[in-house]
Amino acid sequence: MHASTTTASSAAIKSGPGQLIAALLTGGSDAATLIVYDNTAGSGTVLAKLAAAANTTVQWTPAGGQSAARGIYAALTGTSPSATIVYG
Repeated sequence: MHASTTTASSAAIKSGPGQLIAALLTGGSDAATLIVYDNTAGSGTVLAKLAAAANTTVQWTPAGGQSAARGIYAALTGTSPSATIVYG
C-alpha cells in the first residue's frame, strides 16, 4: 500500500524502512530543488534529486521504486515550492 505527503518545506516523510515510489516538485516564484534522503534528517544517502524552474513541475518515478533503510526525508529549497512524495 502506498501513501503520499505534500509539503511546502523540508520535512521528515517517513521513519524506518520503506520505499520511495515517486517525487513531484513544483517550483514557486523562483527555481526550486528537492533532495530526498534515506534518513529522518537532511543528510545521508541521496535517493533522488530534482530541480524545477519557477512555476514548472518535474516528476521522478524510478522503475520498481527506491529502497530506504532509515526513513525518507525531503529537503526543499526555493520560494513557495511544493513537493509530493509517494512512498510505501
